[in-house]
Amino acid sequence: MRICLTALNAYPVVDPLADGPIGGVETRAWLLARGLAAQPDLAVQLVVRHPRLPRLTSCQGVEIVPLVDPLFPLWQALGTCVERTAGFPGLRLRRWDWRLLWWLPRLAVDRLIRGRVYASDLPDPRLIRLQADVYGTFGVQTHSAVVIRSAHAAGRPAVLFLGSDGDLDPIFETGGAARDPYGTRADVGRFILQTADLIIVQTEDQQRQLRDRFGRTAEVLPNPIDVQEWETALRESPEAHATLGLERYVLWVGRAESVHKRPQVCLEVARQCPDVAFLMILNPRDAGVEAEIRRRAPANVRIVERIPVPQMPAVFRRAALLLNTSRLEGFPNVFLQAALSGVPIASLEVGEEFLRAAGAGECFHGDVDALSWAIKQWWSRRPSPAVDSPAACYVRERHGLAQQAARLTSLLRGASVRSG
Repeated sequence: MRICLTALNAYPVVDPLADGPIGGVETRAWLLARGLAAQPDLAVQLVVRHPRLPRLTSCQGVEIVPLVDPLFPLWQALGTCVERTAGFPGLRLRRWDWRLLWWLPRLAVDRLIRGRVYASDLPDPRLIRLQADVYGTFGVQTHSAVVIRSAHAAGRPAVLFLGSDGDLDPIFETGGAARDPYGTRADVGRFILQTADLIIVQTEDQQRQLRDRFGRTAEVLPNPIDVQEWETALRESPEAHATLGLERYVLWVGRAESVHKRPQVCLEVARQCPDVAFLMILNPRDAGVEAEIRRRAPANVRIVERIPVPQMPAVFRRAALLLNTSRLEGFPNVFLQAALSGVPIASLEVGEEFLRAAGAGECFHGDVDALSWAIKQWWSRRPSPAVDSPAACYVRERHGLAQQAARLTSLLRGASVRSG
């Protein structure tokens, strides 16, 4: 059986030498692709977007299929300055950048030349030509509509993997021209949620929301982690630039965006804990937010833009605590990484069910003061990471990659049989 998974921004997870941010959706997509490739009688393709032909065409049994777009970095940069809106003129300036003076004409010409190549209401012939038996896509975003239309044009089923609770934005219930915080039109989001042949969710809460609000059933597949790979890499020491010279720190990992990940809240916590060292891995997203975070960071906060995937276990090894300030998540991969590393988790708002079940940390229900006080207590106790903690055992038993890949294989085979 041929499986085609599409995660456009996943190439930097595959190739440690590639530049670009690394997020939870991309990490999950790559892990699942690898896990499926290790199953018998499966051929797996991972479709990514890249400005040129990438260095790797296959990795760990997965064929890497690039959608080459030389101007993709410009479109990404434009997205941090301009956002699409409902109604006329359809755009709103988020922040000014002098480069817009030549970006906009160049991209306007590109759009005229290529037409509606990324339009959500058209299939992509490049995906159809892959002749997969099952197509999978991650997140309720415009390109997922393209993947679904392409799968159906090829007479094959489309599987939607929810990437976060934000994929169930209330605006998708009724459709229309409104847009979510990432620019996905409400009618496109509704189309994706209503027409995917199989929906795979991360948590039982997402499963309930899909049933109650959208009338769709879904299968729960917990986020995976390659336990053996992670635990082996935990024995390594981090490179000096990865931790900026810190031997011990509270670790924060996320994108430079102020809506969901909220790095600004990490700075607020750091100011309340002046004797605690903080290390922020701040993946690029919004250049304006990133610049503001760097400008406002107190002296006890150090910021690194990106850590290569193979170095992450070593970075967790030195962490005293993982801090999460997100307003919205699906299931954070960093929670699995922290638990498997024996690092306790302090979450401002999300993940209470996992933290309680695994004994992995504590959720503070939006109380920044209580969170800050707890961090100071954790820091002063100076506990050593406990890789054989109950939380680590919980992750090994319930989130191992081989176990989740076998479960996913069964779900995909079922979807293929039903469509046939």
